[in-house]
This record gives sequence, C-alpha cells and structure tokens, in this order.
Amino acid sequence: MSEISGRIAFTVPAPGRLTIDAFLAGAVLLALPQLPLSLGNSVLATRQVAADLFPERPVRIRDLGLSYAAMNLLAPLAGGVPVCHGSGGMAGHHAFGARTAGSLLIYGAFYLMLGLGFAAGTDRLLTLIPLPALGVLLLAEGYALGSFTRDLIPSPPALLLAFGVAACAVLVPYGYVVGIVAGTVIARATDTGVGCRVSGVGASDVSNARGTDRRPADPGT
Repeated sequence: MSEISGRIAFTVPAPGRLTIDAFLAGAVLLALPQLPLSLGNSVLATRQVAADLFPERPVRIRDLGLSYAAMNLLAPLAGGVPVCHGSGGMAGHHAFGARTAGSLLIYGAFYLMLGLGFAAGTDRLLTLIPLPALGVLLLAEGYALGSFTRDLIPSPPALLLAFGVAACAVLVPYGYVVGIVAGTVIARATDTGVGCRVSGVGASDVSNARGTDRRPADPGT
C-alpha cells in the first residue's frame, strides 16, 4: 500500500499521435480479427440482452453501432485503449441489481478516478483485487447469460442450434465468424425461430419492437 500511495498524483492523459503506419497496423492486425466478436457480442448480443431484460425500452442496433464507433474514434486521441459494449457486462450489472444507467455512471467514475489519480500505480492497485472475486463475477455473468437459453427449451432444434453456435465459438478456429454465419444460415433455413424468442415477450411484442427499430427517419436499422 505504501508503494501505491507514493504513486498517487493527478495525471492528465496525453493526446495520442496517429500515424499512417500505426493506423494500418491497427486496422489489419487488430480491427479486422476483432470484427466478428465485436459484431456478435458488442452489437447483436447486447441488443438481444437489452430486449430480454428491458423489453419496455427497445435499443436499436444502429444506436449501439454508432456509440461503439464513437467510443473507439475518441479513445485513442486521449491515449485510451479499444472499448466496447458487452452482453456479459449488461447481464452482470443486471444480475447484481442494476436497473438504470446509474450503475454505469458509478462504474465509469471509478475508472476516471483510477486514470486521473492513480495512473502511475494502477497496475499495482489492481493486484489488490483477489482473483477468486473476479472468478465469482465471471461465474455470475456466465450464469446470467446462460439463463437466457431457458426460452429455447420448448424448441429442441432451437436449443441445439444455440449450443452448436456456442461450441463453434469456443472450439473452432475463427469460431465467432463460423458461428455467426452458420447459425444465421441454419436458423433461417430451418425456421427455428431463435431470433423471435425473447424472454418475457410474445411474438407480437417482438414484431412491434422490431417495427419500432425501423423508424421512417432511420431506414435500414
């Protein structure tokens, strides 16, 4: 603790310098391989989890994509790292009682405090968090996400497809690409209705929510 306290100091992030070589390297080596995971988890899965947990507050895919893009365009200018939305994070916040954006404001304020006041000693400070505590958090998030498959139990083909896509993501090289493409093709070809199974929402409600997504002012969302 004494070593950490000695590193407490207000630090302003230094603006990052963007060069053509750095941009090309980041686009090819980082952005392209990340696209399937980003599309699947940060946009599509986050939108579905939001619909499951908060059906009265529909979230549009376009809004998620634009905010995701804005975060990653602005963060590097302040020396930040890539950031994203996440279905696991949303499920975890909800599992521990969060029901409003207040939890995210508290979460963000904590990171601002670390970045502005403990930048030189953040690596040491994070070692104070017990690894078993992180394991419990991950276990809770995993259980929360896994509980969404309960809606698929009445439809064995849909449940089998969901587990098949998950297995692809974990076991197959480039599994996120394979899982998204194969799962979408199979779901549409076999009419399993996976996309229409939203916790606590009837088929007509889902149709209405999708209709809300496709507002005249925002074609293609």
